[in-house]
Amino acid sequence: MSTRLAFAPAVLIALAFLLAPAAVHAQEPPRIPGLKMEEAWPDAEFTQPIRVVNAGDGSDRLFVVEKPGRILMLPKWRGVGPVAKPKVFLDWRNICVNKAQGGVLGLAFHPQFKTNGRAFVSYLASHADARNPALKFKLVVAEVSVRGDAAIPGSRKSIIEIPKKFPIHQAGHIAFGPKGMLFVAVGDGGSKNDKDGNAQNPRSLLGKILRLDVDKPAPGKAYGIAAGNPWPRVPNQVRPEIWAFGMRNPWHFAWDASGRMWTVEPGTTGPESREWVHEIMRAGNHGWPYFEGKRRLSPLPPNIREASLVKPVFEWVRGPGGQGTAGVGGFVYRGARVPALRGKYIFGDHMRGLIFALDVNGASGRVLGQNFRTVGDVPDLSAIGEDEQGELYFCSFEAGMILTLAPE
Repeated sequence: MSTRLAFAPAVLIALAFLLAPAAVHAQEPPRIPGLKMEEAWPDAEFTQPIRVVNAGDGSDRLFVVEKPGRILMLPKWRGVGPVAKPKVFLDWRNICVNKAQGGVLGLAFHPQFKTNGRAFVSYLASHADARNPALKFKLVVAEVSVRGDAAIPGSRKSIIEIPKKFPIHQAGHIAFGPKGMLFVAVGDGGSKNDKDGNAQNPRSLLGKILRLDVDKPAPGKAYGIAAGNPWPRVPNQVRPEIWAFGMRNPWHFAWDASGRMWTVEPGTTGPESREWVHEIMRAGNHGWPYFEGKRRLSPLPPNIREASLVKPVFEWVRGPGGQGTAGVGGFVYRGARVPALRGKYIFGDHMRGLIFALDVNGASGRVLGQNFRTVGDVPDLSAIGEDEQGELYFCSFEAGMILTLAPE
Protein backbone atom coordinates (compact mmCIF):
# COMPACT_ATOMS: atom_id res chain seq x y z
CA MET A 1 0.00 0.00 0.00
CA SER A 2 1.38 3.43 -0.88
CA THR A 3 1.82 6.04 1.82
CA ARG A 4 -0.74 8.25 0.12
CA LEU A 5 -3.29 5.48 0.31
CA ALA A 6 -2.67 5.18 4.03
CA PHE A 7 -4.89 8.19 4.64
CA ALA A 8 -7.87 6.84 2.69
CA PRO A 9 -9.61 4.45 5.15
CA ALA A 10 -9.89 6.95 8.00
CA VAL A 11 -10.94 9.71 5.64
CA LEU A 12 -13.78 7.66 4.21
CA ILE A 13 -15.04 6.93 7.70
CA ALA A 14 -14.84 10.59 8.75
CA LEU A 15 -17.69 12.98 8.15
CA ALA A 16 -16.18 14.78 5.21
CA PHE A 17 -18.73 16.22 2.80
CA LEU A 18 -20.24 19.50 4.02
CA LEU A 19 -22.89 21.47 2.17
CA ALA A 20 -21.73 24.89 1.01
CA PRO A 21 -23.43 27.81 -0.75
CA ALA A 22 -22.33 29.30 -4.03
CA ALA A 23 -19.25 31.48 -3.82
CA VAL A 24 -19.78 35.07 -2.75
CA HIS A 25 -17.86 37.77 -4.63
CA ALA A 26 -15.79 40.16 -2.59
CA GLN A 27 -18.07 43.17 -2.69
CA GLU A 28 -18.77 44.36 0.84
CA PRO A 29 -21.83 42.55 2.26
CA PRO A 30 -24.49 44.49 4.22
CA ARG A 31 -23.36 45.94 7.53
CA ILE A 32 -24.73 45.05 10.94
CA PRO A 33 -25.88 48.40 12.37
CA GLY A 34 -25.07 49.74 15.80
CA LEU A 35 -21.45 48.54 16.06
CA LYS A 36 -18.15 50.39 16.22
CA MET A 37 -14.46 49.66 16.53
CA GLU A 38 -12.48 51.29 19.33
CA GLU A 39 -8.91 50.98 20.57
CA ALA A 40 -8.43 48.29 23.19
CA TRP A 41 -5.52 50.25 24.71
CA PRO A 42 -5.68 53.90 23.58
CA ASP A 43 -2.26 55.43 22.89
CA ALA A 44 -0.45 52.10 23.27
CA GLU A 45 1.74 51.28 20.30
CA PHE A 46 2.64 47.84 19.00
CA THR A 47 5.09 46.71 16.33
CA GLN A 48 3.37 44.50 13.74
CA PRO A 49 0.97 42.75 16.15
CA ILE A 50 -0.17 39.30 14.97
CA ARG A 51 -1.85 37.65 17.99
CA VAL A 52 -3.79 38.58 21.11
CA VAL A 53 -3.94 35.71 23.61
CA ASN A 54 -5.32 35.33 27.13
CA ALA A 55 -3.69 33.14 29.76
CA GLY A 56 -6.94 31.51 30.90
CA ASP A 57 -5.89 31.94 34.54
CA GLY A 58 -8.51 34.45 35.65
CA SER A 59 -5.99 37.30 35.72
CA ASP A 60 -7.53 39.26 32.82
CA ARG A 61 -4.02 39.70 31.39
CA LEU A 62 -3.68 39.77 27.63
CA PHE A 63 -0.57 39.04 25.61
CA VAL A 64 0.19 40.72 22.29
CA VAL A 65 2.52 38.83 19.96
CA GLU A 66 4.63 41.09 17.75
CA LYS A 67 5.90 39.47 14.57
CA PRO A 68 9.53 40.74 14.87
CA GLY A 69 9.97 38.69 18.03
CA ARG A 70 8.52 40.24 21.19
CA ILE A 71 5.47 39.31 23.26
CA LEU A 72 4.00 42.06 25.44
CA MET A 73 1.69 41.75 28.45
CA LEU A 74 -1.07 44.21 29.33
CA PRO A 75 -4.00 44.00 31.73
CA LYS A 76 -7.38 44.28 30.07
CA TRP A 77 -8.45 47.93 29.88
CA ARG A 78 -12.11 48.48 30.80
CA GLY A 79 -12.52 51.98 29.40
CA VAL A 80 -11.82 54.00 32.54
CA GLY A 81 -8.63 55.07 34.27
CA PRO A 82 -5.10 55.04 32.91
CA VAL A 83 -3.95 52.57 30.29
CA ALA A 84 -1.17 50.39 31.64
CA LYS A 85 2.19 50.45 29.90
CA PRO A 86 2.98 47.14 28.17
CA LYS A 87 5.49 44.86 29.87
CA VAL A 88 7.85 42.63 27.90
CA PHE A 89 6.82 39.01 28.48
CA LEU A 90 9.40 37.59 26.09
CA ASP A 91 11.91 39.00 23.60
CA TRP A 92 13.19 36.58 20.97
CA ARG A 93 14.17 39.09 18.32
CA ASN A 94 17.65 37.55 18.30
CA ILE A 95 16.29 34.00 18.02
CA CYS A 96 13.52 34.06 15.42
CA VAL A 97 13.82 34.67 11.67
CA ASN A 98 11.74 37.78 10.98
CA LYS A 99 11.63 37.32 7.22
CA ALA A 100 8.59 37.25 4.88
CA GLN A 101 5.91 35.48 6.98
CA GLY A 102 8.41 34.49 9.68
CA GLY A 103 8.96 35.80 13.19
CA VAL A 104 7.33 34.85 16.47
CA LEU A 105 4.01 33.36 15.35
CA GLY A 106 2.00 31.92 18.21
CA LEU A 107 1.51 31.68 21.96
CA ALA A 108 -0.46 29.19 24.04
CA PHE A 109 -0.82 28.72 27.80
CA HIS A 110 -1.15 25.29 29.34
CA PRO A 111 -4.66 24.55 30.69
CA GLN A 112 -3.10 24.39 34.21
CA PHE A 113 -0.93 27.45 33.62
CA LYS A 114 -2.11 29.08 36.86
CA THR A 115 -0.40 26.34 38.86
CA ASN A 116 2.36 25.05 36.57
CA GLY A 117 3.52 28.24 34.78
CA ARG A 118 3.97 26.48 31.42
CA ALA A 119 3.63 28.46 28.18
CA PHE A 120 4.37 27.54 24.57
CA VAL A 121 5.65 29.76 21.75
CA SER A 122 5.94 29.07 18.01
CA TYR A 123 8.40 30.85 15.75
CA LEU A 124 10.39 30.56 12.54
CA ALA A 125 14.11 29.82 12.95
CA SER A 126 17.10 29.14 10.73
CA HIS A 127 17.85 25.52 9.90
CA ALA A 128 20.97 23.85 8.53
CA ASP A 129 20.84 20.34 7.05
CA ALA A 130 23.88 19.04 5.19
CA ARG A 131 21.78 16.21 3.74
CA ASN A 132 19.19 18.62 2.37
CA PRO A 133 20.56 22.18 2.02
CA ALA A 134 17.25 23.39 0.57
CA LEU A 135 15.71 23.17 4.06
CA LYS A 136 16.88 26.55 5.32
CA PHE A 137 14.15 27.23 7.88
CA LYS A 138 12.16 25.45 10.55
CA LEU A 139 8.91 26.05 12.38
CA VAL A 140 9.66 25.58 16.07
CA VAL A 141 7.29 25.12 18.99
CA ALA A 142 9.11 25.69 22.29
CA GLU A 143 8.10 25.65 25.94
CA VAL A 144 9.03 28.35 28.45
CA SER A 145 8.50 28.65 32.17
CA VAL A 146 6.76 31.78 33.43
CA ARG A 147 7.25 33.66 36.67
CA GLY A 148 4.97 36.62 37.30
CA ASP A 149 4.45 38.58 34.10
CA ALA A 150 7.46 37.29 32.13
CA ALA A 151 8.99 34.14 30.72
CA ILE A 152 12.05 33.01 32.68
CA PRO A 153 15.24 33.68 30.65
CA GLY A 154 17.00 30.50 29.68
CA SER A 155 13.93 28.31 30.20
CA ARG A 156 13.32 27.71 26.48
CA LYS A 157 12.94 24.03 25.58
CA SER A 158 12.20 22.87 22.05
CA ILE A 159 9.10 20.69 21.74
CA ILE A 160 8.95 20.07 17.98
CA GLU A 161 10.86 21.40 14.97
CA ILE A 162 9.58 21.14 11.39
CA PRO A 163 12.13 21.89 8.62
CA LYS A 164 10.98 23.74 5.50
CA LYS A 165 12.33 25.47 2.41
CA PHE A 166 10.68 28.88 2.43
CA PRO A 167 9.90 31.57 5.03
CA ILE A 168 6.21 31.57 4.01
CA HIS A 169 3.20 29.33 4.64
CA GLN A 170 4.29 28.12 8.04
CA ALA A 171 0.95 29.08 9.68
CA GLY A 172 2.23 28.73 13.27
CA HIS A 173 -0.90 29.11 15.37
CA ILE A 174 -0.87 26.97 18.53
CA ALA A 175 -3.65 26.43 21.08
CA PHE A 176 -4.80 23.88 23.62
CA GLY A 177 -8.02 22.20 22.62
CA PRO A 178 -10.48 19.79 24.17
CA LYS A 179 -8.89 17.19 26.48
CA GLY A 180 -5.86 19.42 27.01
CA MET A 181 -3.97 18.53 23.86
CA LEU A 182 -1.78 21.08 22.04
CA PHE A 183 -2.84 21.73 18.44
CA VAL A 184 -0.35 23.17 15.95
CA ALA A 185 -1.26 24.62 12.55
CA VAL A 186 1.41 24.03 9.91
CA GLY A 187 1.29 25.53 6.40
CA ASP A 188 2.17 23.62 3.24
CA GLY A 189 5.71 25.03 3.11
CA GLY A 190 5.23 27.72 0.48
CA SER A 191 5.90 26.15 -2.93
CA LYS A 192 3.44 27.38 -5.58
CA ASN A 193 0.21 25.38 -5.33
CA ASP A 194 2.16 22.98 -3.11
CA LYS A 195 4.18 21.54 -5.98
CA ASP A 196 6.37 19.87 -3.34
CA GLY A 197 3.37 17.71 -2.43
CA ASN A 198 3.49 18.35 1.30
CA ALA A 199 -0.17 18.81 2.21
CA GLN A 200 -1.17 15.38 0.87
CA ASN A 201 1.98 13.56 2.01
CA PRO A 202 1.24 11.51 5.16
CA ARG A 203 4.93 11.39 6.09
CA SER A 204 5.28 15.19 6.08
CA LEU A 205 4.06 17.47 8.88
CA LEU A 206 3.61 20.38 6.44
CA GLY A 207 0.09 21.31 5.37
CA LYS A 208 -1.41 19.72 8.49
CA ILE A 209 -3.07 20.29 11.82
CA LEU A 210 -1.08 18.46 14.51
CA ARG A 211 -2.24 17.30 17.93
CA LEU A 212 0.41 16.70 20.62
CA ASP A 213 0.40 15.54 24.22
CA VAL A 214 2.91 17.77 26.04
CA ASP A 215 2.14 16.18 29.43
CA LYS A 216 3.20 12.63 28.53
CA PRO A 217 6.34 12.82 26.38
CA ALA A 218 7.42 9.68 24.54
CA PRO A 219 10.95 8.34 25.06
CA GLY A 220 13.46 10.60 23.33
CA LYS A 221 10.84 13.27 22.57
CA ALA A 222 9.46 16.35 24.29
CA TYR A 223 5.87 15.35 23.48
CA GLY A 224 3.75 12.25 23.16
CA ILE A 225 1.22 11.13 20.58
CA ALA A 226 -2.16 12.27 21.85
CA ALA A 227 -4.70 9.58 22.65
CA GLY A 228 -7.44 9.65 20.04
CA ASN A 229 -5.23 10.79 17.15
CA PRO A 230 -6.40 9.16 13.89
CA TRP A 231 -3.17 7.37 12.90
CA PRO A 232 -1.31 6.31 16.05
CA ARG A 233 0.03 2.95 14.79
CA VAL A 234 1.05 3.25 11.15
CA PRO A 235 4.85 3.35 11.44
CA ASN A 236 6.73 4.84 8.48
CA GLN A 237 3.46 5.49 6.64
CA VAL A 238 1.54 8.23 8.45
CA ARG A 239 3.00 10.62 11.02
CA PRO A 240 1.01 9.97 14.20
CA GLU A 241 1.07 13.65 15.19
CA ILE A 242 -1.38 14.44 12.36
CA TRP A 243 -4.97 15.35 13.23
CA ALA A 244 -6.09 16.69 9.81
CA PHE A 245 -4.41 17.28 6.46
CA GLY A 246 -4.78 18.92 3.04
CA MET A 247 -4.30 22.45 4.42
CA ARG A 248 -2.74 25.44 2.62
CA ASN A 249 -1.90 27.97 5.35
CA PRO A 250 -4.31 27.81 8.31
CA TRP A 251 -3.19 30.97 10.10
CA HIS A 252 -5.70 30.66 12.95
CA PHE A 253 -8.13 28.08 14.30
CA ALA A 254 -10.54 28.02 17.23
CA TRP A 255 -13.26 25.89 18.80
CA ASP A 256 -16.86 26.92 19.37
CA ALA A 257 -18.86 26.08 22.51
CA SER A 258 -19.82 22.66 21.16
CA GLY A 259 -16.21 21.70 20.41
CA ARG A 260 -16.30 22.15 16.63
CA MET A 261 -13.04 23.51 15.21
CA TRP A 262 -13.00 26.36 12.66
CA THR A 263 -10.40 27.99 10.44
CA VAL A 264 -10.15 30.28 7.41
CA GLU A 265 -7.76 29.43 4.60
CA PRO A 266 -6.24 32.16 2.37
CA GLY A 267 -6.21 31.40 -1.35
CA THR A 268 -3.88 32.02 -4.26
CA THR A 269 -3.61 35.15 -6.40
CA GLY A 270 -5.71 36.05 -9.44
CA PRO A 271 -9.25 37.26 -10.14
CA GLU A 272 -10.87 33.85 -9.46
CA SER A 273 -8.92 32.98 -6.32
CA ARG A 274 -10.93 31.90 -3.30
CA GLU A 275 -10.79 32.32 0.46
CA TRP A 276 -12.73 29.78 2.46
CA VAL A 277 -14.08 28.81 5.88
CA HIS A 278 -13.44 25.22 6.97
CA GLU A 279 -14.69 23.15 9.83
CA ILE A 280 -11.57 21.12 10.64
CA MET A 281 -12.47 17.45 10.79
CA ARG A 282 -10.54 14.72 12.59
CA ALA A 283 -8.75 12.57 9.95
CA GLY A 284 -10.18 14.79 7.23
CA ASN A 285 -8.54 15.54 3.90
CA HIS A 286 -9.33 19.22 3.44
CA GLY A 287 -8.60 19.20 -0.26
CA TRP A 288 -5.54 21.38 -0.84
CA PRO A 289 -3.96 21.54 -3.44
CA TYR A 290 -6.59 19.72 -5.49
CA PHE A 291 -9.13 22.37 -4.54
CA GLU A 292 -8.89 26.04 -3.62
CA GLY A 293 -12.08 26.32 -1.64
CA LYS A 294 -14.58 24.68 -4.01
CA ARG A 295 -12.57 25.60 -7.11
CA ARG A 296 -10.76 22.68 -8.74
CA LEU A 297 -7.03 23.38 -9.20
CA SER A 298 -5.65 19.98 -10.22
CA PRO A 299 -6.91 16.47 -11.01
CA LEU A 300 -7.52 14.08 -8.14
CA PRO A 301 -5.31 10.99 -8.01
CA PRO A 302 -7.09 7.65 -8.55
CA ASN A 303 -7.04 6.71 -4.85
CA ILE A 304 -8.96 9.83 -3.68
CA ARG A 305 -12.66 10.32 -4.31
CA GLU A 306 -14.02 13.87 -4.35
CA ALA A 307 -16.83 12.86 -2.01
CA SER A 308 -14.26 11.96 0.65
CA LEU A 309 -12.85 15.50 0.84
CA VAL A 310 -13.88 17.98 3.51
CA LYS A 311 -15.53 20.79 1.56
CA PRO A 312 -15.53 24.40 2.75
CA VAL A 313 -18.68 25.57 4.43
CA PHE A 314 -18.31 29.05 2.96
CA GLU A 315 -16.09 30.76 0.40
CA TRP A 316 -15.71 34.14 -1.19
CA VAL A 317 -14.12 35.23 -4.46
CA ARG A 318 -12.07 38.29 -5.32
CA GLY A 319 -14.18 41.20 -6.45
CA PRO A 320 -14.28 42.88 -9.87
CA GLY A 321 -10.80 43.73 -11.15
CA GLY A 322 -9.18 41.16 -8.88
CA GLN A 323 -9.75 43.16 -5.68
CA GLY A 324 -7.35 41.73 -3.12
CA THR A 325 -8.33 39.35 -0.36
CA ALA A 326 -6.63 37.18 2.26
CA GLY A 327 -8.80 35.35 4.78
CA VAL A 328 -8.06 35.64 8.52
CA GLY A 329 -9.73 33.17 10.88
CA GLY A 330 -11.41 34.17 14.12
CA PHE A 331 -13.89 32.88 16.70
CA VAL A 332 -17.53 32.01 17.16
CA TYR A 333 -18.45 34.95 19.37
CA ARG A 334 -19.36 34.16 22.98
CA GLY A 335 -18.95 37.59 24.60
CA ALA A 336 -21.57 39.88 26.16
CA ARG A 337 -20.78 43.35 24.74
CA VAL A 338 -22.46 42.70 21.38
CA PRO A 339 -25.42 40.31 21.85
CA ALA A 340 -26.29 40.48 18.14
CA LEU A 341 -23.10 38.56 17.33
CA ARG A 342 -23.46 35.69 19.78
CA GLY A 343 -23.10 32.35 18.01
CA LYS A 344 -21.80 33.93 14.80
CA TYR A 345 -18.39 33.10 13.38
CA ILE A 346 -16.34 36.31 13.25
CA PHE A 347 -13.48 36.39 10.75
CA GLY A 348 -11.92 38.87 8.36
CA ASP A 349 -9.99 39.83 5.27
CA HIS A 350 -6.42 41.07 5.65
CA MET A 351 -6.10 43.03 2.41
CA ARG A 352 -9.53 44.62 2.45
CA GLY A 353 -9.58 45.29 6.18
CA LEU A 354 -13.12 44.04 6.71
CA ILE A 355 -14.53 41.99 9.59
CA PHE A 356 -17.31 39.55 8.70
CA ALA A 357 -19.96 37.62 10.62
CA LEU A 358 -21.44 34.34 9.42
CA ASP A 359 -24.47 32.67 10.99
CA VAL A 360 -24.31 29.20 12.51
CA ASN A 361 -27.40 27.07 12.09
CA GLY A 362 -28.21 25.77 15.55
CA ALA A 363 -30.26 22.82 14.37
CA SER A 364 -27.67 21.25 12.11
CA GLY A 365 -24.56 22.72 13.69
CA ARG A 366 -23.31 23.80 10.27
CA VAL A 367 -22.46 27.22 8.93
CA LEU A 368 -24.76 27.70 5.96
CA GLY A 369 -23.52 31.01 4.59
CA GLN A 370 -26.78 32.88 5.02
CA ASN A 371 -26.67 36.31 6.61
CA PHE A 372 -23.06 36.97 5.64
CA ARG A 373 -22.57 40.47 7.06
CA THR A 374 -19.87 43.07 7.64
CA VAL A 375 -19.13 43.91 11.27
CA GLY A 376 -16.51 46.65 10.92
CA ASP A 377 -13.23 47.84 9.43
CA VAL A 378 -9.71 47.07 10.63
CA PRO A 379 -6.97 48.25 8.25
CA ASP A 380 -4.35 45.60 7.46
CA LEU A 381 -6.03 42.99 9.66
CA SER A 382 -3.51 40.35 10.76
CA ALA A 383 -5.31 38.40 13.49
CA ILE A 384 -8.31 38.14 15.79
CA GLY A 385 -7.85 37.35 19.49
CA GLU A 386 -10.13 36.68 22.44
CA ASP A 387 -10.09 37.57 26.14
CA GLU A 388 -11.34 35.37 28.97
CA GLN A 389 -14.84 36.86 28.70
CA GLY A 390 -15.08 36.03 24.99
CA GLU A 391 -14.66 39.59 23.72
CA LEU A 392 -12.68 39.95 20.51
CA TYR A 393 -9.51 41.89 19.66
CA PHE A 394 -8.41 42.79 16.14
CA CYS A 395 -4.77 43.36 15.22
CA SER A 396 -4.00 46.14 12.73
CA PHE A 397 -0.57 45.07 11.48
CA GLU A 398 1.10 48.19 10.05
CA ALA A 399 -0.90 50.69 12.13
CA GLY A 400 0.33 48.92 15.29
CA MET A 401 -3.09 49.08 16.94
CA ILE A 402 -5.38 46.61 18.68
CA LEU A 403 -9.09 47.30 18.20
CA THR A 404 -12.15 45.82 19.85
CA LEU A 405 -15.85 45.72 19.07
CA ALA A 406 -18.39 47.77 21.01
CA PRO A 407 -22.01 48.83 20.65
CA GLU A 408 -22.29 52.25 19.05
